[in-house]
Amino acid sequence: MNRSILVFVKYPSPGKVKTRLASALGDEEATLAYRQLACRVFEQCRLAEPDLLAVAYDPPGRGDDIRDWLEPWLAAFPGTVEWIPQAEGDLGDRLEAATEEVFDRIGDTTLAVIGTDCVHLDSAIFDKCWAELNGEADAVFGPTEDGGYYMVGLKTPQPALFQDIPWSTADTLDSSLAAAHSAGLQTASLPVRIDVDTVDEWNQIATEVNARRCLFFDRDGVVNQSPGPGYVLSVEEFKINSGIGESLRWLKENDWLAILVTSQRGVGKGLMTAAELHRIHHHMQTELQKTGAAFDGIYAYTETPYCPYPAKPDPGMIFSAAESFFIDPRQSWMIGDADRDIEMGIAANLGGTIRIAGEKRITIEADHTLKSTIEIADLFKKVL
Repeated sequence: MNRSILVFVKYPSPGKVKTRLASALGDEEATLAYRQLACRVFEQCRLAEPDLLAVAYDPPGRGDDIRDWLEPWLAAFPGTVEWIPQAEGDLGDRLEAATEEVFDRIGDTTLAVIGTDCVHLDSAIFDKCWAELNGEADAVFGPTEDGGYYMVGLKTPQPALFQDIPWSTADTLDSSLAAAHSAGLQTASLPVRIDVDTVDEWNQIATEVNARRCLFFDRDGVVNQSPGPGYVLSVEEFKINSGIGESLRWLKENDWLAILVTSQRGVGKGLMTAAELHRIHHHMQTELQKTGAAFDGIYAYTETPYCPYPAKPDPGMIFSAAESFFIDPRQSWMIGDADRDIEMGIAANLGGTIRIAGEKRITIEADHTLKSTIEIADLFKKVL
């Protein structure tokens, strides 16, 4: 049975999100906190490697804006993404409608339903939820310290779980469990986690989502074999270099982000479509996941009129990623094989630069130069 995640998300408008937190921090700061929480939650969803990720969004009329906001994370997701506008009514009405919609669209699945308030959703949590649903459990709950729950797992629609529940109270979980037992459902529990609603809870996790470290990767000649003066125009031409999987695993194990910043002018020149570029990156992410890690975000300059990023060596792609992923440039690095990659890192005031030496002429020195991508992980261990 496949594995799915359904995420409930609101567009980050000041005064509309994190209202309890806003009473202490103000609307703008609370909205920023909401964006930081959502960033980490979507990263954890990708790391859990579900077959499908469904996004239940609110308000329904801002679907395009929400897609644009979530693009930095979802561009790196190799699975299927479904978009579901939230129904009217209270939280129970919206949960009931969205879960039924997922099952209607995809059929049999083990479904983990979450919000964006809990950042400690590691892969083990999702794996346990899915395993319980593949066993005897009809419903799985992830308790929070305040009496609610951060996750509910289902393998069939269960409307009784969402009716007449006192939401956002100390009795939410107990009432939900009672509803499950009254419906004759077998339940299982996950480890207790913090659900961030108050300023005290925010202060407990704020350092985890602020000033993050990132390694920015160029693509051709670093992640994959260089096409020379031409372009990689198909999945068949895309060959991942040795050492990249090991490097990404090291970064994940040491709490670094890994983000791709690449120039793909072949799209603007009409040699390939944006959809073909997406297929290549989808293939790249799928293959990298098999080695244990993949990129957290993907940014591509395509030389098209609608491209939102400037060409290298302008650091615009790095700045966009830093804003979306809450990255501290001073603690972050750039790795590339061309002068424009090194210039880009310097222009962004990154902490350091790494060059993979090849056939390209060198006029700007990087902080470190390597002969091969096989050496990357060893350098990380020494200098990062």
